[in-house]
Amino acid sequence: MLFHAAHLPSVSPTGGSVSQAIRKFVEAEDLLEVLDTFQAWKDACLELEKGLQKSPGVTQKEPSLAAPVNPFEIYSLLRKHSFRATHHLTDFWKCIEARFADPRHKCDDDSDASVEKSSALAGRRALIVGGGPAGLRAAIELALQKFESVVVLEKRDTFSRVNVMRIHAEDMDELVKEFGARDFYRKICIQDRDVVAIRRLQLILTKMALCLGVDVHAGSELTSIRSELKSPYWTATTNNIYPEQISVTYNTLILATGEKSTLSSDFAFSRVVFRAGNATGITCNFYPSHTPIASSDAMQGGRVSYLNAPFFNALKEKGLELENIASYVTEESHYIVMTPKKATLLAKGVLKEDIADPVELVHHDNVDRDQLIRFAREVATEVGVPSDNDFLPMRASKDGPTWPDVGIFDFTGKTMATEPSKTITETFQLNGQSYQKSLLVALVGDALVEPFWPTGTGWARANGSCKLLGDVIRELGSNPLHWHQHAEEVLKFHEDQYVRLKSESYAPMTRVMGVA
Repeated sequence: MLFHAAHLPSVSPTGGSVSQAIRKFVEAEDLLEVLDTFQAWKDACLELEKGLQKSPGVTQKEPSLAAPVNPFEIYSLLRKHSFRATHHLTDFWKCIEARFADPRHKCDDDSDASVEKSSALAGRRALIVGGGPAGLRAAIELALQKFESVVVLEKRDTFSRVNVMRIHAEDMDELVKEFGARDFYRKICIQDRDVVAIRRLQLILTKMALCLGVDVHAGSELTSIRSELKSPYWTATTNNIYPEQISVTYNTLILATGEKSTLSSDFAFSRVVFRAGNATGITCNFYPSHTPIASSDAMQGGRVSYLNAPFFNALKEKGLELENIASYVTEESHYIVMTPKKATLLAKGVLKEDIADPVELVHHDNVDRDQLIRFAREVATEVGVPSDNDFLPMRASKDGPTWPDVGIFDFTGKTMATEPSKTITETFQLNGQSYQKSLLVALVGDALVEPFWPTGTGWARANGSCKLLGDVIRELGSNPLHWHQHAEEVLKFHEDQYVRLKSESYAPMTRVMGVA
């Protein structure tokens, strides 16, 4: 069940109304709108399915889907009543069918009779905390493995991050050729554009996940978990913005909460910090500008100081000394990311004091917010943002207060978890018998390893961590009650592969900028 009741007019049970519902769903531009339009589409398909059951003399070759209970049945319902109703999602359906049929993505014990017998006791159920790109990609991975349930909790009720992520070639192929992403957004990964706004990627992945039967709850935050003494599952307690009752039972917990979340430490995951020098970064977003200068720079991607000395020398003469800068124009914003010299930030009054600790240096107590905005505006003008283009407004919730989208960060320190996953094994009672149950807890995305921005590896590592998670779960097998028997071996496999993920090399950001 989705958290947000559909506020759209009721959809009559006809093929035409299904087509209209799909179109509204595909075109939805906000998280709540996506959830509403999806519910309307799903309801229309349910009405059609119920109509088939009531039709006299009609014999169906496949089981009824009038009451789908798991993600695969929801997916099957949607595909059944939508595939021929409209050309929308045609590539997506074909791609997903091919994925389901691919033996490489199935557990080795899928045909084991013991799995079917034990599934009456415990199926695979997942709770994913965090609706960022990594959390949504993890949800897709588990839905494709035909989990009994996959639930995503996202504490925000809107997707507002317009900063860009780079999509490497291999990940482009997956999005477009294996997942049919262009059915949800035609402009993704076209021509030479290998960046996408984070919110855009979230919208695409949310729509994919919903089509695969994932439950997405917006405005919902995990507050506690408890182990059920008479159940093979754990139960989540949530805090919700909206008056929604959420009951989630699971044996797979995926933390996609970012590098700053304390939730992973609650499960005794530790992190280490790596630092390569000191550099302060500033990001800012303006309303999209399509002047010739801005568009040219955006298509080039940006500039790097040691490769474009005249440009940076000219800035230096104006008191704007930068180490590097990148500029992108997308539908969502004109996004600029830069690393100014500390001396420049002090001279401009952005930083109040020169503090040795790089984290304390950019703490909000040491930053003059007004001067930061002025500095970002001055640099933006130099890279082609028209002076009358305002900053995009930033907000934490759909109807919350706004402020200019400008941020200052320590860009050189990155953290990573020392281990990618662990299991918790306990005993439960059922029908007078004792069984052992296991909870798999795994990290994905920035919660696992924080990317270093000049390398442009944010999505590559996030996606890699989710695919690795899929491999780990396949290794564990389809029977959760047997996980404890080989958990140590599988977790060792996960740790070994995590080492490879961390050491994977990618094309540096300078090549994205078109100057390497």
